[in-house]
Amino acid sequence: MSRDKIRFIVFGGLCITLVFVATAIIPHIPVPFTEGYVNAGDSMIFISAILFGWKYGAIAGGLGSALADLYLEYPHWALPTLIIKGLMGLIVGVIAHNSNKRSMKMRVIVSGSLITVWIGLAFWIRTLLSGILKKPDITKLLIEKFELTSVGELSKMITRVEHIITIAIILIPLLIVTISILSNKKNEYMNINNMLGMSLAGVWMIIGYYFAGGILKGNMVVPIFSIPANILQFILGSVIAYLIVSAISKTNTINKMLDKN
Repeated sequence: MSRDKIRFIVFGGLCITLVFVATAIIPHIPVPFTEGYVNAGDSMIFISAILFGWKYGAIAGGLGSALADLYLEYPHWALPTLIIKGLMGLIVGVIAHNSNKRSMKMRVIVSGSLITVWIGLAFWIRTLLSGILKKPDITKLLIEKFELTSVGELSKMITRVEHIITIAIILIPLLIVTISILSNKKNEYMNINNMLGMSLAGVWMIIGYYFAGGILKGNMVVPIFSIPANILQFILGSVIAYLIVSAISKTNTINKMLDKN
């Protein structure tokens, strides 16, 4: 076996383990709406993709997260997670490690596509939310699902989610557009491309889990209420990844290791 293959197996195994530990072992927050959970695993996916490239990010994101779902007894989420988290790592790695003109066009296309889908989805979700209380069967389902005591409680919950989504409609595209100004261009491992990659991967994760939740639950209303938790998760993951990568990129050891990789 060649040295490169050995290095790929070692680093790949390390990345998968880090994602698994951050997702399954570090304390997480259950999300009863879709029988999922908020975790710190996204940070390790981002770190793997930024430091080692898209192959490591995709493999670690998909396998590490799916194994965590199985370990935590969420087997119904394992396959969607394998796809969604794998593509998260792919998006970050591809954008982070390509800076030529061709990749610039690709970033513009990916960014524009995800932002367009996100804005369209967000407005569609707001329409769904506004019509929930007009449908007695859906209203009853949600009250029972979330163990509420009245329609008034459900109405307040809907209003909170509408506010969060409204804010996200504005802030997420704004974040993606302005990170080039706010990012530290002197940091080799936490630069504009990496920040953009994490932001786009987060948008993909929100979109992916919404539709996956809709398929698993048999309706597109219930997973709406998990969107705020997914927004929180990808923001938390981005912040953790930024702090860790910024810190370890200053060490000579990690720089030598990455140069060899």
